[in-house]
Amino acid sequence: MSVLVALDSFKGSLTSEQANRAVRDGIQMVNPNERIDLLTVADGGEGTVSALRHALQLENRELEVLDSRKKQVVATYGINRQRQTAVIEVSAACGLPQVPIEERNARLATSYGVGQLILDAIKEGSRTIYVGLGGSATTDGGFGMLRALGGIFFDAKQKEVTNVENFHSVVHSDSSELKKRLEDTEIVLVCDVENPYYGETGAAHVYAPQKGATPEDVLLLDERLKHFAKLMERDTGVNVQLCVGSGAAGGIAGALYAYADARYTSGAELVLMLNHIPERISNYSLIISGEGKIDEQTLNGKLPLMIGKLGAKERIPVVLLGGSVNIPFEKLHQTTILAAHSIAPGPMSLEDLMNSEVAYEQLKQTAAHCYATFQARKDGNNDFKS
Repeated sequence: MSVLVALDSFKGSLTSEQANRAVRDGIQMVNPNERIDLLTVADGGEGTVSALRHALQLENRELEVLDSRKKQVVATYGINRQRQTAVIEVSAACGLPQVPIEERNARLATSYGVGQLILDAIKEGSRTIYVGLGGSATTDGGFGMLRALGGIFFDAKQKEVTNVENFHSVVHSDSSELKKRLEDTEIVLVCDVENPYYGETGAAHVYAPQKGATPEDVLLLDERLKHFAKLMERDTGVNVQLCVGSGAAGGIAGALYAYADARYTSGAELVLMLNHIPERISNYSLIISGEGKIDEQTLNGKLPLMIGKLGAKERIPVVLLGGSVNIPFEKLHQTTILAAHSIAPGPMSLEDLMNSEVAYEQLKQTAAHCYATFQARKDGNNDFKS
């Protein structure tokens, strides 16, 4: 038997790989001979390429694209030309962390660079493209991306609309080239949210505030999305508002539903399935997972919960580690997850805890404490697998 370590990233602090190594180091402080499997994971956001790299045998491809501010950046995605498969993260092209807080402008942020990545993957021979939808800085409904892919949009005066800030003025479109480019390509949306395209739980109301939107901006953006959804339905026959997760990545998901006949998949389930974790789960005596913030959202289909469900089937204890833990024990226990622990050593600022060196050390120490407790109980002949 061995230990499975599969932590999601601690955003702004540690990648999944770094978090896993910290836990491994903590376990080895207690037992240097313990067998440990490290699994890089992600749920559709930053790190999705890394999480699927081994399973899909991906190599990196770099491409110069426009970011959300229309500035040139070098974005990286994963590709396997032999399998005709690519994995793209929207955050690589229009990621929110790339934009300083003072420069965030939800009204103007464009998803154009995502379209450039998809188009390049198609040109490189990809016929299946996984699109990780987390971490975007945009709320343009996928308008910029569609333009990069060949869509042409016009206002009432037959003038082409090219700027995101004017996409609410679009009244008709020419999507012939766009559809031609996408017709032989399967687009798989990799995501961990199920928000609709517009409305109170849609892309603008739920996510635009963190992208720099004021309350007035949110209302404007929501109206834009509602208008664009109707345009897409006229053009394609697809009512994106009825598609699960269409509001993901500021509506990029909805645009891909409409024009690429995309299908949705849970990022957590995809990563675990392609890495064959369900088949291997019985090989482990302990599973350690977690993420930066463990709260009610963690129980809403995110990766630590998926790990917990797999462990429960084989009666394997699952422990979560996080920067903060804000969830009642009884709710956590109902999910069959054994326990959750914060890595904070005591009162300290979020800024201090998010320092990568501090976070690594505290994660290492907390993992050591948890593993030592597990070892003591296992040696005491408890009910856990041994």
